[in-house]
Amino acid sequence: MTRRKIFFRADAGAQIGYGHFIRTLALADMLRDDFDCTFFTQSPSEYQQREAEEVCPLVALPSDDSKFEEFIDCLKGEEFVVLDNYFYTSEYQKQIKEKGCKLVCIDDMHDKHYYADVVINHGLIDKKLFDIESYTRLCLGLDYALLRKPFIQASSTVKNPNSWFISFGGTDYLNLTEKALQAIHDDPRVDSITVVIGDAYKYIENLKNYPKATIEKNLTAEEMADVMCKAQYAILPSSSVCIEALACRCKVAAGFFVSNQQPYHDECSSNGFILGLGNIAENIHSSIIDQLSESSLYVQVAFTNIVSKYIEIFKQL
Repeated sequence: MTRRKIFFRADAGAQIGYGHFIRTLALADMLRDDFDCTFFTQSPSEYQQREAEEVCPLVALPSDDSKFEEFIDCLKGEEFVVLDNYFYTSEYQKQIKEKGCKLVCIDDMHDKHYYADVVINHGLIDKKLFDIESYTRLCLGLDYALLRKPFIQASSTVKNPNSWFISFGGTDYLNLTEKALQAIHDDPRVDSITVVIGDAYKYIENLKNYPKATIEKNLTAEEMADVMCKAQYAILPSSSVCIEALACRCKVAAGFFVSNQQPYHDECSSNGFILGLGNIAENIHSSIIDQLSESSLYVQVAFTNIVSKYIEIFKQL
């Protein structure tokens, strides 16, 4: 039996970060055993190529605006299409639907009308926030977390006492990594800190001033999950990496530094999943140590069911 095709479309880079690419690739990894998956991205870095090739074929698109039409031209109408980024307008969605494709959109901003058959937002649960068609299915909240498989399978590894994990994505143009290090490094209760950065991080020389910190770069999903499973505490943005840390049972302090992170931050903070820091550029302080150590944060989500849930959703399209 011929497997249905899914085309995944997401980009990464210094300006937009790597979150869209990583979570869309996570979805491809969940579905690749049941569907014929292909990933499309503009001007992929070596890191993107390496990560994507572990999951499915990668097609490079140009970095200029011709990428939009070039992707449309690849569609024959028989594919499922998954879009993840801010610049996929309602009109662009209509073009894909008019080709005859089934469309899935991964959402952060809920700032446009969706013509998609499925909209995924793993940070929100309020359906009233979304402007959709009558046929659109909403997949909201952590029950639909876009986790890479090593995080879905994360075991209850014994945590290293007083161990910390810090990561602010592949770019971290505000250098929040160093601000977090400054807040906790000199406290005697902090034994070790693992810092994960990406290939677009420009302040790596500064990190040599923090002897408790072990610096890791461009980790695979398996390596990242291993590090998180051993860490007791984490300081993170309210993004996909935050969900990954929760799956690894870290106690997480998280904030937002771009507007699309705030709804997820507010949702997780109000439900007691994270220690909410608000605007993280202004609120990384040494008090985080006391606040996290005294907290009783816990996530009651069966992440292990996510793969079968998404397979069924796509089979029903």
